[in-house]
Amino acid sequence: MPYSMTGFGYTVKSYEDYDIEVRIKSLNNRGMDISIKGPRDVLFFIDLEIRNLIKRFFERGSFQIYINIKYHRPKLLLDIENLKVALQSVREMMNQLGLSPSDDKLFDLTSGLASEIQEESVDPVLKERILEAVEEACVSLKEERKKEGEKLITDIRERLDIIEKALDRIEEEKDSIIERAKERITEKVKELLGEEYSERAFIEATMLADKMDITEEIVRLRSHIKRFRELLNQDAPVGRKMDFLCQEMHREINTLGNKMPDFSPYTVEMKTQLEKIRQQVQNIE
Repeated sequence: MPYSMTGFGYTVKSYEDYDIEVRIKSLNNRGMDISIKGPRDVLFFIDLEIRNLIKRFFERGSFQIYINIKYHRPKLLLDIENLKVALQSVREMMNQLGLSPSDDKLFDLTSGLASEIQEESVDPVLKERILEAVEEACVSLKEERKKEGEKLITDIRERLDIIEKALDRIEEEKDSIIERAKERITEKVKELLGEEYSERAFIEATMLADKMDITEEIVRLRSHIKRFRELLNQDAPVGRKMDFLCQEMHREINTLGNKMPDFSPYTVEMKTQLEKIRQQVQNIE
């Protein structure tokens, strides 16, 4: 069954030093649009992997991803091991230069160097845990989009039934309407030209009947409805195909209404239902 493009996914994973919270909100979109917000010092290294993870789960949609890391105790801005490495490097350099800086100055130099070291990498354990949390949120979002999709499909099926019932009425009544139109034009020609022009009246009536013939439009419209129902049963992204079918159905209904204005109450209702279907289709992946 097709999925909706709207939904919300959420997960929280707790560890000894911190909690990782991931929220994903998705909306309809013609393509794929991904926005990620969170700690910049972490996202810099895993942004691409998060985007690839989203693309693995979904085909279309606009995704807003929020990642929050809540530390259980104040986070040290600099890693101790990085500080030790940086301190060793600074001391070696000071010895070579024959300088003896104070502890404060030594710390300033060391912390600056340590921050540069730290910016070049991210804790691999933290990275793995964030990706796991994003994946869990994607699973949650996918389930939500499935539930929303089921509601959309139910609504679309009901509206297709209304369109098909109106089409049934049109098919039942079209022959009698054509016959009445032929009688009217025959009488009109005879009234204007006289009884001796009955053959001319017959020709005019036949031409009118040909112009009013909507058999092809009915056949094509039924074919589109059948194809639409087939797509509703597919477990794959079908939103674009449905959107195309809506355009084709609208064209057939328009042609049908132009050929036989007597059916305007039916065609207006069919267009109304089709427009609502089209609006629902915009939310289908």
